Amino acid sequence: MALEPTKHVNGRMWPPGVSGNPNGRPVGSRTVFSQSFLKDLASVWAECGRAAMEKTAIDQPGVFFATRARLIGPEVKLTIEQTLPGNLSMEDWRMMREIVAAVRQAIPDGLRISSPERAEYCVCPTRKSAQPEQ
Repeated sequence: MALEPTKHVNGRMWPPGVSGNPNGRPVGSRTVFSQSFLKDLASVWAECGRAAMEKTAIDQPGVFFATRARLIGPEVKLTIEQTLPGNLSMEDWRMMREIVAAVRQAIPDGLRISSPERAEYCVCPTRKSAQPEQ
């Protein structure tokens, strides 16, 4: 029993959920075209694909780049974000620099030595003074 539309619904000849072609597209008709196209594309690419790509990269770098950008999936994104050490805010970073400057200024001149020699000194609550270990 064929459905006969009485009027157009929302600009459509058939109501939602009803097909004008109940048998649908013949099985494989779409995939035959797609497979044939991909086979031809692979054949042409094998013959001159790399040469065409190199020529485009040299002669038309904008086209080459745009084509390459379209090949990158939407899930690939590059985000460049600059952060301060320790993920500190700019205000905290300034405060930390002031603290380090104050500590450096408070260190006696005798303790201002190169890093390997500094390891011999211990300034901690368990020691009474900052003296070289013997």
